[in-house]
Amino acid sequence: MKTPTTRFLTSSLRVLCCIVALTASSAWATLITWELNPTGANGAVGATFKDFTQSGYTITARGYDNVPGTDTAHELYFKNVGPIGSGSEHGLGLVGTLDNELQTSGGTPSNYIQLDLRSILSQGFSGLEISVGSIQAGESFLLFGSNTQGELGTQIGGAYGSAFDDQFVSISGNFQFISIAAGAKDVLPVALRGTITPVPEMSALFPIVGLLAAVSCTQILRRRRAAQKTAPLV
Repeated sequence: MKTPTTRFLTSSLRVLCCIVALTASSAWATLITWELNPTGANGAVGATFKDFTQSGYTITARGYDNVPGTDTAHELYFKNVGPIGSGSEHGLGLVGTLDNELQTSGGTPSNYIQLDLRSILSQGFSGLEISVGSIQAGESFLLFGSNTQGELGTQIGGAYGSAFDDQFVSISGNFQFISIAAGAKDVLPVALRGTITPVPEMSALFPIVGLLAAVSCTQILRRRRAAQKTAPLV
């Protein structure tokens, strides 16, 4: 048989569980987007790599030439010109290539831009998507996944044609590095985005736990005193 004190403690525990559940559900998933030319620049980056930070989360882009043996680093280029045909011309390319974009030769990527995702993956990001532009009729881009920096890796999915110009497409697989390359003619990476769900800190629950403990102790003492007053004298 449960005593009034036991019933009170049980109710308090249920209230605490509800508070924890509500606190967890309040940590809504947040969509973060990393623009690969965030300031709308038009010119050489001045390096073969570039960090992009959004809301405190950082990814790194690196340019490479796809050559036999070890791929060689290639300087990055911010491109921002007016649209050509139906293709967006705003994003991150390479210095010295045709139109400063990613190129292909005989159906094989001549170069690529690799995104280092290790930092954001370790922080719990999921649902990653990539946007690529400058895709006119007859052009396409490819995605590759790798767990080695500077290695093109394994192709993910098929070729994405002009219908996907400046549109986000899902990145499948579980890779630390994602590379964007041309499948036909030339293309221009635009942005990456992903979702993170913050985990509520338990320290935020400590005041609530302390309050419930204090209330519980007060109720226990009050009930004991009341019981002592009403207990028959022996």
